[in-house]
Amino acid sequence: MKKNIEKVLASAGLIVALVLIIILIVTAFGGITPEEFDNQLVRGLIITLSVLYLLLAACSLTLLFLNSDTVREITLRNEQGGSCKATLGVIRKLVKETFRGLEGVKTGKVALIVNEYGVKLKVAVRITDRDVFETETFLRTLLEEEVKGALGFRFHAIEFKIVSLQARFKADMNKVNEEVEEKVAAHVPNYAAIPNLVERVSDGGAEAAETAAPVENESVAAEAEAAAEDTPAPEQMPGEIAAEVADESFEEEDVPSEAEDGDNDKEENETEGKVEADADAEEEE
Repeated sequence: MKKNIEKVLASAGLIVALVLIIILIVTAFGGITPEEFDNQLVRGLIITLSVLYLLLAACSLTLLFLNSDTVREITLRNEQGGSCKATLGVIRKLVKETFRGLEGVKTGKVALIVNEYGVKLKVAVRITDRDVFETETFLRTLLEEEVKGALGFRFHAIEFKIVSLQARFKADMNKVNEEVEEKVAAHVPNYAAIPNLVERVSDGGAEAAETAAPVENESVAAEAEAAAEDTPAPEQMPGEIAAEVADESFEEEDVPSEAEDGDNDKEENETEGKVEADADAEEEE
C-alpha cells in the first residue's frame, strides 16, 4: 500500500510541475504578457497549483524516507504452486491466545511492520508484579516457539512495547545507603584552583619582585656558605701548605692600610717642620 501511495503522489506532483513549467515557458517567450497576470483568477490558479505541488512534494519525501510500513497481511510461504498468507487478525488472535493465562501480563495492540529486512511483529503489553528483562525474554521465546509451530514462520524481529509496568524488584535501602557512604568517603574533591595557593601578579609585577629579592639573597648566602665549607682550615692541611696559609693570613693582617700610611707621613712632616723652626731661631739669636 505504501508503494501505491508513493506512485499516486509522485504522478500528481509531476503533473502539477509540468503545468507550472509550461506557464513559465509561454510567459518567457511572450505568449502571455505580464499584464494578464493582474487578473485575480490567474493569480488564484497559480497560487493554488504552487501550494498543491508543495504539499505533494512534502508527502512524497515523508513516505520516501519512511523505513517501515504497517501491513494487514504477510506472506508465510510463496512457492511455484502457490502462496500462503496470514492476515493481521490471525496474528493478533494467536498472540493473545499465547499470552492468555500468564500472570501479570496483558496483551494490547498488535501490529505487523514490513521493512527491507523482513517482517517485524510489534506487541504492546502491560506488566504487573514482574521484572521487565525476565518477562520480555520469556514472552519472546514463547511467542517464537508458538508462531514457528502454528504457522511455520519466523519473524525477523519481535518488539515489545511496555505501556504499563509495576515492577516486582524493590531496592534494598540498607545496601543503597552503604554504597552511598562508601562513595562519599572515597570522593576526592577536585577544585579548579585553591584560593590560598594562587599566585597573583596582576599588580604590575610588584609582588613578583618582592618574592624574587629574598630568593636572590638566599641564593647568594647559600653560595657563600658553600665556598666557606669548601675551604679547609689550616689545622687540617698538611705541613708546608698549612704554614703558607698561616703566613698569608699573617701578612694580610700586618699590611697597613692606605689611611694609616697617610697619617704616618703627616706626623713625620710636622716633626721635621718643628726641628727646622728651632734651628732658624737659634741662628737668629
